[in-house]
Parts: sequence; structure tokens; C-alpha cells
Amino acid sequence: MEKESRKRKSYTPEEYAIKLRGLTLLMNVVDKLHADRNDWDIEGDWNGTGVIYFVDSRNQSLFADYVDFDCRSIKLVNYNRPAARLTFFKKHRYWVLKNDDLTREDKLTRINAYINELIVKREILIDKTDNLSGMALSDAKGHIGRMQEEVHNWEQVLNNLDGYDMAVSNYQRDYQYLTLNYKYRAQDQEQEYKNGQEHLLNPQRDGRGVITQQRYNIIFIDVYEINREHPHQHKEIENFLNNFTLTSQTGKQQLYARVKPKDELVAFEESAQAQPELEKVVRNPTLFD
Repeated sequence: MEKESRKRKSYTPEEYAIKLRGLTLLMNVVDKLHADRNDWDIEGDWNGTGVIYFVDSRNQSLFADYVDFDCRSIKLVNYNRPAARLTFFKKHRYWVLKNDDLTREDKLTRINAYINELIVKREILIDKTDNLSGMALSDAKGHIGRMQEEVHNWEQVLNNLDGYDMAVSNYQRDYQYLTLNYKYRAQDQEQEYKNGQEHLLNPQRDGRGVITQQRYNIIFIDVYEINREHPHQHKEIENFLNNFTLTSQTGKQQLYARVKPKDELVAFEESAQAQPELEKVVRNPTLFD
């Protein structure tokens, strides 16, 4: 579940246009990588979202001036965290404000705004009925009646606000974001992987589903790490398991075995016991005659 919204940075139209122009130009000219499903450690599909560009992490410094730019149409998905593994999946993103999250003033504002919106829509539809007939007129009258009933219901809530619990949410919109899970090497610990997750920008569409504004996602790739399989936990675990000489697959897990290392004290005692025999050989003068 997401928060209702994050506060967007504000720019003058001129500032935003200059930054957008520079970022767009850079995005268009930078070299792109082709995602190779046979070689890359990558899962899932990224159809149905905005355009995705994969960029070699060695070129990410070119985008340094735009890291803090709150661009609505181009997203630097994982700047300074180049992906070693990629997993794409769809995620239902929504937010919920419960009754305790809403002040009385907020409730009044939201209800009044919605009632006014319904009244305006109802009046517009009433004006259109003069040009309708038959089934279209019947449908319009039914819609007008439902809007009037909804206005009445919300006016009842407004007049007895303390008697109602309220909530506000976009849950039923069922908005699906394509989401990226990715693994990257931590900057402070060379031997450790960390996980990141980001939603990707979708194109903007009109009511008919036609794209009215394309949006872009730039994903930086660790070109060395992306070509190998990766452990699901820390590098130490991978190194630990690599020390086993016998490995077998059993169901959904692996079974490991290796000869148990000798206890350090036992190994020392065995070494000490062998030392006198070695001294006898060294001291035998016949070997050096």
C-alpha cells in the first residue's frame, strides 16, 4: 500500500522546460543496451508500461545533473545502484486514508467538493436531454436520477458528520503499475548484494485508452554482474555453499555435503606426532654420506 501522494517539486515553466529538454536530449543520444534473456539474469515482462531504456552503468555519471530533477515523463529508475539482476512484475498500487487520518475540515471539504461535482455533471446531462429521444433519453434520465440520489445520500452524511466513519482510497481503481525488483552491489560492502524496488512510469492515456503522452524509464545495468546468476542472500552465503564438494537437487532445495574439517587441536596433535619421525630421518647420517 502506498501513501496518498508525495509532494512534487515545483518549477517555473521555463525551468522545467530547460531541464526536460536537456534530459530528453541526453536520453536520446546515450548508448542503449539490448536486454538478452539468454545471458542476462532477468525475469518477467515489461510490456504495457512506458518505454524502457537499459543503459550501461558506466554512463550513468552523464545523468548526474538530473538526479534531483522531478521529471513527470522520464524516470532515472536506479541511479547509482546499477542492477545486477532484474525482475519485472505488476503490482496493485493504492492508498487508504481511514477515519482517524481525516480531520473534520478535510471531511467537509471532500464531501462538499464531490457534491458540487455531481450537481454540475447532473445539470450538464439535463441540458443534453433536450436533444435525446428513445433509449438514449431513458438512459440519461436514469443516470440523472442516480446522481440525484447520490447527492441526497452525501448531504445526509454532511448534515450528521459525527455519526459517520469515513475513508478515502483509490483501491477500487485497481491501478496496476509495472514494478521492478532489482539486485545491486552495495557501495560500502563489496561482497554484499542489496535489493531495490521501483515502480515504472506508465504512459498517459485518454478515456479511450489512446496514449496521449509517452513516458520513459532509464534502468542502469551493471554489465559485468548482469551476465551471471546471483545468490538470493549475501555473498558470504554463496561462498559458504561453494565450499561443499557434493551438491544434489532434492525437490525445491539443494542438499550439500563435504568432509568435515579436522578440529584445529586434533590437526596440531597429529602434526606434532609426526614431527619426531621427521627428525629421525633428518638426523640419520647415512643419508648424507
